[in-house]
Amino acid sequence: MPKSYRNYSKTSRHPKRPFEKERLDQELKLIGEYGLKNKREIWRIQYLLAKIRSAARYLLTLDEKSPKRIFQGEALLRRMVRQGLLGENEEKLDYVLGLTLPKLLERRLQTKVFKLGLAKSVHHARCLIRQRHIRVGKQLVDIPSFLVRVDSEKHIDFAITSPFGGGRPGRVKRRNLRNPKEKKTEEEAENNE
Repeated sequence: MPKSYRNYSKTSRHPKRPFEKERLDQELKLIGEYGLKNKREIWRIQYLLAKIRSAARYLLTLDEKSPKRIFQGEALLRRMVRQGLLGENEEKLDYVLGLTLPKLLERRLQTKVFKLGLAKSVHHARCLIRQRHIRVGKQLVDIPSFLVRVDSEKHIDFAITSPFGGGRPGRVKRRNLRNPKEKKTEEEAENNE
């Protein structure tokens, strides 16, 4: 078997204490509010947030005129602004430390689809995304945890191929269009009874 040169790393980190009532309640509330599948989805976002904050914390320890701090700090802030996690007027590393979990969860495609009114609930939004009804720009996206950038936000819409977006009608609708006579005979049979 050939050797795999791909390097994998963990995407989430589970809590050290498995049964903390306060944390468990908080996680369950987040799962319900944002329509997440399981606790690992929360832990994954927490891990991402921890990595971002630790990078900012490290850069803050460096001297203000340090070229490393200037270069990497600018890159980090630009990324945060582009992702929509920080505003245009919040371009300082201190604001990166103030990022919270709900702010990251608000940027998920699942939440955005629901907030834009394309879905009836967050759970319905998740179904639509997984069933390939949603596109961002011209790209079809079927990952509910996809983090939407600020410039992509206005391009979220139904896919061209989706029945919701004016594509080919679904299976039931096609059947009803094909056999309108059968439908009428069923209605007449019900009326006669």
